Amino acid sequence: MTTLATKLIKGSFFRVLNPVSNIIVSFFMLPFVVGAIGDRWYGLWVLAAAFVGYYGLLDLGLSTANQRFISRAIGKGEKKEIDIVFNTSLGLLLIGAMLVLLGSLIVVIITPHFVENANDIHIFRILTVIIGISMAISFPVRAFDGFLYSHIRYDIVNIIELIKLVVRTILIVYFLSQGKGIITLALISAFVETLQCATKVCYVLKKHPELKIGLSYFKPDHIRTLLGYSIYSFIATIGNRLQFHLDAFVITAFVGLSLVTHYNIGTRIAGYYILIITSMIALVMPVFSKLEGQNDYSNIRKHYLFLTKLNTILSVFIAGSLLIYGKAFIIRWMGPGYTDSFRVLTILLIGLLFNTIQISSKSILFSISKHKMYAITVIIEGLANLLLSIILVRKFGILGVAMGTAIPALITNLFVIPAYTNRVINIKLSKYAKIVLGIVTLGGVIHLGNWFLVRDFILNSYGRLFMLGTATSMVFLALNIFIILSKKERKYFKIGF
Repeated sequence: MTTLATKLIKGSFFRVLNPVSNIIVSFFMLPFVVGAIGDRWYGLWVLAAAFVGYYGLLDLGLSTANQRFISRAIGKGEKKEIDIVFNTSLGLLLIGAMLVLLGSLIVVIITPHFVENANDIHIFRILTVIIGISMAISFPVRAFDGFLYSHIRYDIVNIIELIKLVVRTILIVYFLSQGKGIITLALISAFVETLQCATKVCYVLKKHPELKIGLSYFKPDHIRTLLGYSIYSFIATIGNRLQFHLDAFVITAFVGLSLVTHYNIGTRIAGYYILIITSMIALVMPVFSKLEGQNDYSNIRKHYLFLTKLNTILSVFIAGSLLIYGKAFIIRWMGPGYTDSFRVLTILLIGLLFNTIQISSKSILFSISKHKMYAITVIIEGLANLLLSIILVRKFGILGVAMGTAIPALITNLFVIPAYTNRVINIKLSKYAKIVLGIVTLGGVIHLGNWFLVRDFILNSYGRLFMLGTATSMVFLALNIFIILSKKERKYFKIGF
């Protein structure tokens, strides 16, 4: 097995293990934390984290730009260019860190305008400062993340993230069990975040002594190149926020706050679905950037089509499994009063299936600096999502909001993005469509057969759902691997790229 193949396999494993571990820990920790500090203080914690969380937009997409251009320089064998890109992006991210601190100060000053209870103002200000300092520290470390990603060391980044999760969970359980409160929770989060940042920096400096860090490598003429790329990453991020982060406000305004939770259950599961697929596929971005740096478009096309097969198989597999077992899981998890959450999930999956199928397209566009059209498309999709949600919520309630999300996603990801991507890398759209539609059709038939076999055995039991899900998963994946993938492709992880 090649070194690159080994890195990709390890990276893919840990990229999936990390979010899955976070999902499992959150599942059990949420009721513990709320029970320990109370609804009121937890609400204040969420509010403070939400405010500071928007500071992440000050990244302006530089993390992605850093990864893209370092990977390209590696492909070209330009050692000095690696140092210049790294140091220039590091300098810009340091400026972003200072803006985060400034933003935290502004929030501290204006706190009385949005925190009504005078007793909460002091606590909210402390939380804002702690979280703000923690995020400011993490900003320049994003350059080190990009450097590791460029060297296909997703495994290292995610192992450090997993250690952070374990340490943070242990500390929170211990100290909250001792009666400590919300300030301790914030200090633990900040301490572990800082420790994680220091570990990443030390690892890069130790394992890559060839990397030069210094002011002399900061080149102002590279700022335009980095920002010219990152601005469209930033626009795409804004578009994604329009797609998935405004639905709660629409529901609150037109239906009522009580139904936000019901809608959130469906969107949270859908979000986990997207997160898992993205974690498994998006790590190939540096590979495409290196191939582009070598001007090897033949291999770009070959690997893109192969990844499209894998991506589509995984998307259809997980989406179909959620449709089969999602209702029983939600009833077991939240109770029979949340069956409308499953209807929300069903509608969302119709659009999000093709969204996740396009993750390989998104990866290649970002990898070769052709993501401008994608960013514009996502912004338009986000605005259409908001408009349709406002229109449909009046007649269909939370299901109308789900339709408002699914319909634009279906249109852009079924027609616009695949047509543009295949034109950019010179692949016939008919060839691409044949692959995707073939896998979707086969997957649909297999899932339908599985449904008829297991529908009478599905119970609202975690054990039964796990047992049936494992059995049907083995059947689905085995049939897809042997029918869809060629003999050479089945040996992919043995031969590498």
